[in-house]
Amino acid sequence: MRLTEPDAESVNSLSAATRRGVHGASPAVRPAASPGWRVIREIGLHVPGGNAIPDVTVLRAGAPRQVMWHGPEDVALVVEVESPSSRRPDRFTKLGLHAEAGIESYWRIERTERGPDAHLCLRAPAGHCELLSSVPPTGSEPVELPFPVRVSPGAWLP
Repeated sequence: MRLTEPDAESVNSLSAATRRGVHGASPAVRPAASPGWRVIREIGLHVPGGNAIPDVTVLRAGAPRQVMWHGPEDVALVVEVESPSSRRPDRFTKLGLHAEAGIESYWRIERTERGPDAHLCLRAPAGHCELLSSVPPTGSEPVELPFPVRVSPGAWLP
């Protein structure tokens, strides 16, 4: 996700490693999404104090089509794939922004020496994100929110 202005340049400058992660996570999430929900890469999102472009966004059924920028009420899940340049914002800033905006689920895919770890967070009733689980590269874990899906980060990234 990048904090940006609506007329700013798109995220075509994603690193090759981040692109591979995004392209791996999107197809893994897409079949599990609820009917009518859409899994979209690099779409604009309004968050408190600005705008952002998450790596992968799952939009709820009924979210407007053919718009460049969505409100948080349209979003069920945001997935960020860490790169060296996005590590700090992905871990700290974005987590809080998404919780403050009211987005239910935030997944952060972190590259480690062992392979990718998936950190799965849910928005707590108090308005902050809480770590639900961390899935190692060799792990596979069922998740129920925002929809039932098996998270297997080692299968998403080389």
